[in-house]
Amino acid sequence: METMRVAVLMSVYNRKTKTLSCLSACYSQIEQMKADRKYDFTVYMTEDGCTDGTSEAVSEMFPDVRIIHGDGHLYWNRGMCAAWEEAAREDYDFYLWLNDDTIINEGALQCLLEISGALGNKAIIAGTAEASDGSISYGGRTRKGKIIVPDSIIPVGCDIFNGNLVLVPRHVFRRLGTMDPVYSHSFGDYDYGVRAERAGIDSVVAPGILASCDRNPGIPVWRDGAYSLKQRYASVTGPKGRPFREQFIYDVRSEGWLMAIMHFVTLNLRVIFPARKSGSGKSKWSIPSHKGHSIFKPHLTEVPGEISSQNCTRVNQKSSSPD
Repeated sequence: METMRVAVLMSVYNRKTKTLSCLSACYSQIEQMKADRKYDFTVYMTEDGCTDGTSEAVSEMFPDVRIIHGDGHLYWNRGMCAAWEEAAREDYDFYLWLNDDTIINEGALQCLLEISGALGNKAIIAGTAEASDGSISYGGRTRKGKIIVPDSIIPVGCDIFNGNLVLVPRHVFRRLGTMDPVYSHSFGDYDYGVRAERAGIDSVVAPGILASCDRNPGIPVWRDGAYSLKQRYASVTGPKGRPFREQFIYDVRSEGWLMAIMHFVTLNLRVIFPARKSGSGKSKWSIPSHKGHSIFKPHLTEVPGEISSQNCTRVNQKSSSPD
């Protein structure tokens, strides 16, 4: 039986402890899966100018990790692009997105790969993560952004997905390429789902809870009335906020011009009138959902070719419901 090769892609910055914990859980499963020689894994990690010793610690504890060094201005999405572009030189059968704050559960890698095989290795497989309070934190979502509760046995469809734990087969990569580097930090994962849908590629949520990951704490500065207007605008336009150009490109692709313009207006209103302070309730301003067809064309990479499908057995995982 031919060994199928998997590239694990990560983008990290100054979260040494979390990064090491994530890699420890990942390598534990990789070691367990080595026996049957069905899969071979290589981890590619972009460290975007870490100053907390992450790169050195990873090199010491996990010498097989291939580290790509950034200059501190890549952020998550472009860091993932850098790792993916490096891995793509070796034409892997699968590319696995893994966030450094995500701890994969026992059997998660096997589950993702078996579900992919059951679907002919032609669909994107998103894994679901659970927060420490037992609620679902990240995973597949509807186009409106609602989290999808996974089935305990079979995969279920989704429109978009968080990039915490996602398996992309080579067939999909050859159609879509990497995440679009037009985005700096956010949007790249959701955008990939939108692009997949437009290309006629299915995205599904794998059965059960495959990882643990808490949500980012608190509310962003740009939505927090405790900060000045200047501070809120600096936050929303920063790489880790909702940069207007990037937000607009995503909205046009997923929703169309009219809703993108409306969203630009409502986003500014939410910054000017946050109606919310740290620890208070929800803001009265809502952002329109993302739905529709693309007008802006993403930066796609077309690579001809196919890969053969693989058979698998279904993995029965325990499911969980959100609060």
